[in-house]
Amino acid sequence: MQNIVRCAIALLLLTFNGEFCAQAAEASNRNPHFARLDTNKDGFLSYAEARMDKAAAQQFALYDENRDGKLSEDEYLKLKATRARRSAGVYISDSAITSKVKLAALRAKDLKSAEIHVDTVAAVVKLSGEVDTLEQSEHAAKLAGRAKGVKRVENRLKVRERK
Repeated sequence: MQNIVRCAIALLLLTFNGEFCAQAAEASNRNPHFARLDTNKDGFLSYAEARMDKAAAQQFALYDENRDGKLSEDEYLKLKATRARRSAGVYISDSAITSKVKLAALRAKDLKSAEIHVDTVAAVVKLSGEVDTLEQSEHAAKLAGRAKGVKRVENRLKVRERK
C-alpha cells in the first residue's frame, strides 16, 4: 500500500513539474518587449497595454489581423519588424543622398571636394568644412539641393580668410 501511495505522489510531482517546465519554457521564448508590455500576462496586448509603446499604439488597428481588439505576440512582432524595415530604409536613403552630394562636389571643377564634409540625417544635408570663396560655398549648397531626395540643405561651410 505504501508503494502505491509513493508511486502516486511521485506521479503527481512529475505531472506538476512537467507543467511547470512547459510554462517556464514558454515564458523564456517570449519576446522581452512583448512580455514587458503584457502587464496582465494573458499572452495578448490590449490597446491600453500597447499604448506604452508609441509605435504599437499608432499601428494597433492595422496589425490586429483577426480584429479581436488584441495583438498576439506574432502580430506585435510583425508590427515591430515592419517598423524596423522602414527606419532602415531611411538610413539607406540618407547614405545614398550623401553619396550623390559628394559625387556632385567631386565633379564640380571649382570645388575641392576633399575639404567639404557632407552629413545627411532624415534627408537634411549638412555641409561643413572650408572653401576659398563665398561663391564656392553657395555653389556647393546649390549642388547639394539638386540631389534627389534632399529636403533641406544646412550650409555650414566657412570661407577661408585670405592672407
